[in-house]
Amino acid sequence: MRLVLDAMGGDFAPAETVAAAVKYARETNHTVLLVGDEAAVRQELEKHDTANLDLPIIHAADAVGMDEEPAMAVRRKKHNPMVVGMQLVKAGHADAFCSMGNTGAVLTAGHMVFRRIRGVHRAVLTIPFPNAQGLHVFGDVGANSDCRPEWLVQWAHMLAIYAKPVLGIEEPRVAFLANGEEMGKGNQLIKTAQVLMAQRNHLNYIGVVEPKEMMAGQADVVITDGFTGNILVKQSEAVANFIFQILKEEIMAQTRTKVGAALARPAFRAALERLTNREHSAGLLLGLNGLVTVGHGRSKREDIYYALHTTARLVEADVLEKTRNKIESLLHLTASRENVL
Repeated sequence: MRLVLDAMGGDFAPAETVAAAVKYARETNHTVLLVGDEAAVRQELEKHDTANLDLPIIHAADAVGMDEEPAMAVRRKKHNPMVVGMQLVKAGHADAFCSMGNTGAVLTAGHMVFRRIRGVHRAVLTIPFPNAQGLHVFGDVGANSDCRPEWLVQWAHMLAIYAKPVLGIEEPRVAFLANGEEMGKGNQLIKTAQVLMAQRNHLNYIGVVEPKEMMAGQADVVITDGFTGNILVKQSEAVANFIFQILKEEIMAQTRTKVGAALARPAFRAALERLTNREHSAGLLLGLNGLVTVGHGRSKREDIYYALHTTARLVEADVLEKTRNKIESLLHLTASRENVL
């Protein structure tokens, strides 16, 4: 397998991206194409034992900063790692592209290079998110801060298709995220999306859920705008880390609790793994004619390593082809019915 990694993407690149690529390549024997400033990437590679590892460097002269206006920066800096890396995938030189960089910039580059699946308004960033029952598919988690109601309705259909191979559920329960359980709850975006969904519903649509229902596993697909979704994901991670920090401080405060903690350490580790969701540490940008994953900008080498594993699993599962044809067919059918009406 050949994966492209944006070597300059994220707050700690290229040191952490390169270290992650080395570890991943050593454990999998996969090729990782490192796209970015050649001199900077090579300098980091020289710090590691790369014997027998396939880690080619692809030079990309431009860079898109985490603080830049994404659409403008990508269009102005055409030789940035995102565009260069995605072009490698489009040309058939690699199977997928992974970045820890500016999510908006990755979205813009994806639209430019791969184009959207026929009928898709906007690509949506989605992740399998942990809940009390296991996982649910959640999106948008950061690609589209400002949304239109029809996008949310379309994403509901797209993510329901994606959820079937990911969760193994034939008729996933679909809901919008809102501030109440009753129909009609939410801001104007969610209220209008509910009205549109009632007109275009081809799903197992259950209405709206609050965060507590979402975390209880009462829906298999949860839809929201990218601003809300991104905050919820980051807040969940922050709360999980906060709780574990408090537990650690209280446990270490007394000798007898230290003894109990030693016995309970495996359970604590298992709980942390469930809450941090590292096995799904990169989101899929669904709706493009190419496989693109995006991780946290603050990711360190372990998280980037897992993001590469996530990307590889999506390639192995042939998720793009399994979902693309069904999305095209469904959106074509939906458009045809609306034209008749």
